[in-house]
Amino acid sequence: MTKVCIAAALIACWAVPAWAQSAQEPPPVADKGLTSQINCVGEDDMTLGDYGHYLRQIKLTNKCEQRLKCEVFSAAFGAQGLQKGHNVMILAPKSRGAAATKTYQYKIKEGGGMLTTSRYCRVF
Repeated sequence: MTKVCIAAALIACWAVPAWAQSAQEPPPVADKGLTSQINCVGEDDMTLGDYGHYLRQIKLTNKCEQRLKCEVFSAAFGAQGLQKGHNVMILAPKSRGAAATKTYQYKIKEGGGMLTTSRYCRVF
């Protein structure tokens, strides 16, 4: 009986009230100035391709309700040398759906090696 009472008390403490479940958390707000906008921009980097035809892909997604302008720098270093990429992306607000995501691709010579990316974003 005691175990049942303790379990019921624990469940009651962890239960979330109905009013808290329906409230939506507001989207993050962009930082002022030129920063990487860690709270607002999601980044997904990957290498695509095979058999000597490789691409480096950088996908940025805006998670804020402000329009952002991001300048992206990328480098791939391997046995065949260094390849660099640079692009400017304008990301629509999160509420615009697919327009809030932009993708940049550039050719690289091989699939392995060291890959690095940096970005600088500001409210546009």
